[in-house]
Amino acid sequence: MKPVVLMALALAAAQPALATEEPLRPGKPAEVYVAPGRATTVLLRTGQKVAAISLASPVVSYKYDKALNQLEITPTVRSGGVETNLNLRIGDEVYVLVVKVVSDVRAQFLRVFSIEGDPGPDDEAGLLRARPLKPSEVDIVGAARAFERAEGDPVFREARPGLRIEGSIGEYPWNGCLLGLDLAQFIDLDLLLFRVRWLNRTPEGIYLDPGQYGLMANGVRIPIIARYKDGDGEIVLPGQRETVYLAVQGYRLSRHNRWRLDLPPDSAAVNRLLSGSGIP
Repeated sequence: MKPVVLMALALAAAQPALATEEPLRPGKPAEVYVAPGRATTVLLRTGQKVAAISLASPVVSYKYDKALNQLEITPTVRSGGVETNLNLRIGDEVYVLVVKVVSDVRAQFLRVFSIEGDPGPDDEAGLLRARPLKPSEVDIVGAARAFERAEGDPVFREARPGLRIEGSIGEYPWNGCLLGLDLAQFIDLDLLLFRVRWLNRTPEGIYLDPGQYGLMANGVRIPIIARYKDGDGEIVLPGQRETVYLAVQGYRLSRHNRWRLDLPPDSAAVNRLLSGSGIP
C-alpha cells in the first residue's frame, strides 16, 4: 500500500467519530469515557437547566455552563482505570453519569444527551403556525404511510424535521384481545396521528367499526377529524390483524398529553351488567 494511502488511513482513524444524540433516562446510568489531560464536553439538549450536581469522587473535576447547558469534565488523575459517578438533578428527576477514566480509544471528547420525555425548547412551536383543515383536506393515508416508513428508515425520519414518533403510548385489553395505541405528531400540520393495532386471538369474529374508536386527552373527549382502516370489512376474523388510524388536527394539542383510547364496552362487562339487571 502506498505511503500516502497509509497516511490518509491513519489520519482518518485518528479523527473522533461525530457525536450522536442519545437519550438520558432517570434510573439508568449512562457511561462517559474521559482521558487524562483531555476535556470532555457533555452537552444537554433540553430547555431545562441542571439544578444540582453531586460528584462521588474527585478523580475528575467539572464545570457547568448554565447558558450553554453543558458540562466540561476533566480527569484529575494521570492514568486510567478509575471511575466515579456524577449525578445531575434536572426537574424532578436525577440522572446518573458513570464517568470512567481510560487511556485508550474509548475516550470520548463530546457526548450529546437529550432528556427522555422532554419536548425540548420550542419543540411544538410550529403548532401555532398551522391552520385548521377540513376533513377532506387531511391526507390521513399519506400520514399513515409516512408514520410507517419513519419508524424503520432513519434517513427518511431525519428528512422530516416536523415529524415526531412517540411509539407505543398504551395497551388496552378488550374482548379477549390486546389493543396497542401508537402516536406520531406532524408539527407543521398540527396533526396527531394515532395508530391502533390488534390481533383477534379469540375463536370468533369480532365486529368493531373504525367509528367506534374514541380518543381522550387528560380525561376530555377529543374530536377525531379523519379515520382510516388498513384493510376491508367490519368483522375481524379469528387470527386476523386490524390496523386503524385516527387523526386529530387543528386543536394545537401536545403529544405529551395523557392520551387514552376509548373503546365500546367489553362484551363480558355488558353480559355482567345485563345479568345483574334481570333483563333476559
